[in-house]
Parts: sequence; structure tokens; C-alpha cells
Amino acid sequence: MSRICQLTGKKAMVGNNVSHSNRKTRRRFNANIKTKRIFVPESNVWIKVKVSMRALRTMNKLGVYNFLKRQIAKGYDPFIWVEDPKAAEKSNERGYRRLEQTDAQGNKSYSITFEPEAADNNRKVRLSSVIK
Repeated sequence: MSRICQLTGKKAMVGNNVSHSNRKTRRRFNANIKTKRIFVPESNVWIKVKVSMRALRTMNKLGVYNFLKRQIAKGYDPFIWVEDPKAAEKSNERGYRRLEQTDAQGNKSYSITFEPEAADNNRKVRLSSVIK
């Protein structure tokens, strides 16, 4: 998993551990990156992004829509996962579907099918197509 914020481009920096005797060994300072689902009320969609906690705080301050518009204006337009707000349950997202069948006597039976093409409830689109 790449440790790069999809909304700001923030990534790991490289530096040194410095001991008491002033010996230096190389190390990485990783960005605090988490995967979050964020609701954009103006577009009525959930987006799933890897975002730094600094960007999340800025998003809380400015509002999601204004922050995303500002990032697009700066030139950040990544591919992100846009989740269908009408997705019924998690099993549907994975491609599993539960079918209910009723026979002539009124007895119900259930069967579970796997349809990989149904697993594409989430689709990857450009951020600018979500924010209009």
C-alpha cells in the first residue's frame, strides 16, 4: 500500500536517526495516512480515499466540498473510489447475492450466488467528476 495522501500528495520524508555520539542512520518519516470514507453532501456520494490526518482536519475546517474544489484547483485530481449510495449490503459489494425463491406451496428457499460483475458497485473515477 503506497503511503501517499490522495488529496494533498503528502508522502514520506527521509532523514536521519542521530545518536548521542552523533552517528547518523537513515530513516523514513512516514505520513499519517488512513483510508477513510467521506460523504460529499452536495453530490450525494461517498468517496473512499487514503487521506492524511492533516488533510482530514483541513476538510473538517473548510467543509468537504470546498476542500475538494480547492484541491482540484491546485491540480490534484486523483482516481478515487466512488461508492454507490444505494448499495444494499456489504455482500452485494463483494459480488455475492442472496436470492429468495418461493415454490407452489409458499415455502421460501434461499440461495447465494456469486456474480463478479455485480461486485463493481464501487467504481473508480476522477475526483473532478464527483465535484461539479
